[in-house]
Amino acid sequence: MNQLYDVVIIGGGPCGLATGLALQEKGLSYVILEKGAIVNSIVNCPLHMTFYSTSDRLEIGEIPFVSQDVRPNRTELLKYYRLVTERQELPIKCYQKVNKVIRNPESFTVHAEDRHGNQLPYEAQMIVLATGIFDTPRQLGIAGDDLPKVSHYYQEGHLYYGQHVTVVGGKNSAVEAAIDLYRNGAHVTLVHRGETVLEGIKPSLLLDMRNLLKKGHIAFYPYSSVATIDETTIQIHSPEGTVLIENDYVFSLIGYQPDISMLEQLGIETDPATLVPSFHPETYESNVKNVFLSGVVTGGITNRVYIEDGRFHGLKIAEEIAQRLSVVRSKS
Repeated sequence: MNQLYDVVIIGGGPCGLATGLALQEKGLSYVILEKGAIVNSIVNCPLHMTFYSTSDRLEIGEIPFVSQDVRPNRTELLKYYRLVTERQELPIKCYQKVNKVIRNPESFTVHAEDRHGNQLPYEAQMIVLATGIFDTPRQLGIAGDDLPKVSHYYQEGHLYYGQHVTVVGGKNSAVEAAIDLYRNGAHVTLVHRGETVLEGIKPSLLLDMRNLLKKGHIAFYPYSSVATIDETTIQIHSPEGTVLIENDYVFSLIGYQPDISMLEQLGIETDPATLVPSFHPETYESNVKNVFLSGVVTGGITNRVYIEDGRFHGLKIAEEIAQRLSVVRSKS
């Protein structure tokens, strides 16, 4: 018979780890299931990325995070979350993808699958979904969007020296990729549906991008979209008409959205426009009893919830679960 946990946490990102720490503090039994590596969304960040948030705003479980500079880089942040996991002995199972969750009369059965195809069931009285959004990139929805040369994540520019690379998007990730690609010797085109990429980006990117655009080092198509992609070219719809340009690689960095398939499977309601799920603002319990939501997933596609906010969700969740289970156990 499988062990009956108090809680199964689905998702091993920063907010999932923070929820685990909060449950641990309450003396509750739990396990974290993660389909990739620990904090997999950060693994997919650019290799030399410096985060805009300061170190103290990325701490979890009141465990200090000291970085060399005020704002940590990717390597420091990954190391910090590894150390927290190790020192606190968080029970996390990596590379176990949850395929379905079955609601039983008094519990839940979580069906996971490891990288070898082994089926691994877990039993829990309650579920916390901390699945984030960064594993589900938004698609362009055009011909050629599925070609191998199209990527939705950017890590480094060295591989693209001398290549014709198109970056689609206008926010920090797209601007940062475009700058890094240029510095690594790529021929860069930036396509954005808006008027400019110089508003709302990190101050550290603003001066470089303004200068690169002014000098024509990066070709910029505002008010534009990619129409089609093939092996050697892309077509761009621009205010001047359709433009055909040479292309070797495309980085489509237009954002991410939660995978709501599991939410739908469990009966969790979501706003059709924003994909914000239904949950109680104080306890983070969804409209489905004993199923809680933690972290970025609570913000849908609004980009209003980040690690800085989501890391505190677990405190309220753990408080509610501990109180609820204590009442149940006192009656039994």
